[in-house]
Amino acid sequence: MNPARALQTVADLGARALSSTPVGDLLDAGMRLAREVTQSDHAVFFERSPGGDALLMRAGIGWRPGVIGRVSLSTGPGSFGRYVLQQPTRVVDALPSHPEFGVPAVLRDHTVESMACVRLDGIGHPLGAVAVFNVNDGLPSTEHLTFLQALGNILATAILRQVTEEGLLQSQIRLQSVQKMEAIGRLAGGIAHDFNNLVQAIGGYTEMLLRQLRDDDPLRRNAEEIKKAGDRAAALTRQLLAFSRQQVLQPSLLDVNSVVNHVEQLLTRLIGEDIELRTYLADDLWPVKADAAQLEQVLMNLAVNARDAMRDGGLLTIETANVDLTRSLDGEPFMVVAGPYVLLAVTDTGTGMNAETKARAFEPFFTTKPPGQGTGLGLSMVYGIVKQSGGYIWVDSELGAGTRIRIYLPRADELPLPLEMPEEADEPVPVGEALDTADPGVPATLLLVEDEDGVRELIHEWLAAHGYIVHAAEDGQHALKVAEGIEQVDLLIADVVMPLMGGPALAKRLLQSRADLKVIFVSGYADEAIGDRRMLEDGASFLQKPFTLEELLKKVRGVLGDRRPSRGPVGPR
Repeated sequence: MNPARALQTVADLGARALSSTPVGDLLDAGMRLAREVTQSDHAVFFERSPGGDALLMRAGIGWRPGVIGRVSLSTGPGSFGRYVLQQPTRVVDALPSHPEFGVPAVLRDHTVESMACVRLDGIGHPLGAVAVFNVNDGLPSTEHLTFLQALGNILATAILRQVTEEGLLQSQIRLQSVQKMEAIGRLAGGIAHDFNNLVQAIGGYTEMLLRQLRDDDPLRRNAEEIKKAGDRAAALTRQLLAFSRQQVLQPSLLDVNSVVNHVEQLLTRLIGEDIELRTYLADDLWPVKADAAQLEQVLMNLAVNARDAMRDGGLLTIETANVDLTRSLDGEPFMVVAGPYVLLAVTDTGTGMNAETKARAFEPFFTTKPPGQGTGLGLSMVYGIVKQSGGYIWVDSELGAGTRIRIYLPRADELPLPLEMPEEADEPVPVGEALDTADPGVPATLLLVEDEDGVRELIHEWLAAHGYIVHAAEDGQHALKVAEGIEQVDLLIADVVMPLMGGPALAKRLLQSRADLKVIFVSGYADEAIGDRRMLEDGASFLQKPFTLEELLKKVRGVLGDRRPSRGPVGPR
């Protein structure tokens, strides 16, 4: 082919490269053109692997069947592949005796003697190379080298275009997925918030009813079933709040290894004897700031999922490591904040996931389990806890090849504290029975502010039955008027979001004239209180709905300290 014809052909190929022509078709056409123009025996496009450790013979012409698309050449020290990528252009005569590399078997099998090669440069690293080979000695002409360089530039442009388009597509898919999860999270959080008030009233009144019924009362079994249903509903709302990142976390500096060790025995019982549990915990693991109880919940949920995927037994592995993440995770267009992280990985040898299941793994209520065997909230809860802790979560899974879930939690700068066991719950106190009364003549006075009638009446009745003087109001403005007629208020219990005036604004107003006032905020989800986090740091307490009456009583006693209720039920409505 004459030079003018060759240049015109290259120009035509360039026009195709700028269009939507698939890169594979361009590579095939380019190799045919390279062989024809240079009058060579073989032409090939070497594609650099993502890790840079090999060159795949992706496209070519003149090779025996089974070579193209299958044979890879190493780029290790002293290799032909390393030699090809080290310079923009390589021209070699008497190739079999070249002193800088060993000739790959595929080239020996084709008895090549000479080569001309042009490297394709990408962004930050080579994309690969275009090479032509001949079975006879001889160097290519200057025109042929110029042609190969032009061809290489065109193919590099096409490959970069494909990489960019694929990256944009994956980024768009990822963004749509994130937006969908955010939308579902907001919906789930709103539902859980409203549902919490219903669960609070049902659970609380049932708890009081059970305290009033004798063990042999025929109605007791009915009340117990209502209580069980309420507990399940409360657990469901907690899972929804965890997914929507609207639960209250109690983060502290943690050693993740300590959390794993603390829950390991429980996990062993949870997964059963047919599944082996192994842990590989890194030495000198960096600390993280997270909620220990929630991190244990994450491990238990992942263990349950793994157990269900290994019906015939298998291996469950938990590992930790210190890692430094770049802005992308495993080369995927999954943007992260670069920096040091602690990796917590849970791997099983179970059935794995297909692409559709993997894409929907974190969606609430999505499950592949039979009806009645799962709520579809386990992984959703894990997702929410990790995200609320400032971390990232990634699923690696193939059908029939098991699943590996990686969690990345940001490194904390301080040293972790020893992991503390949760406190034992106080013994229940029967309704009407007085608590310790250091000064029964001066009962503590409480101001209760809650806009939900059923919840307000429940809390009022419970605390009054335990000897506290309780004044109630349905919103902040009404509470200010009630407070004007009370000389002493020891404790404010207020919902966070209410009509007219919410709990934080009310507390600020009252604290201006009552500096010793103690405060407990209650709410259906956490983000309502986060905006006034300074008030929590200044000594206010928080109780998340739905709570049991025992939890409420324990919180009140803990906040009031030495102030005790009077003996017997008192308190105005």
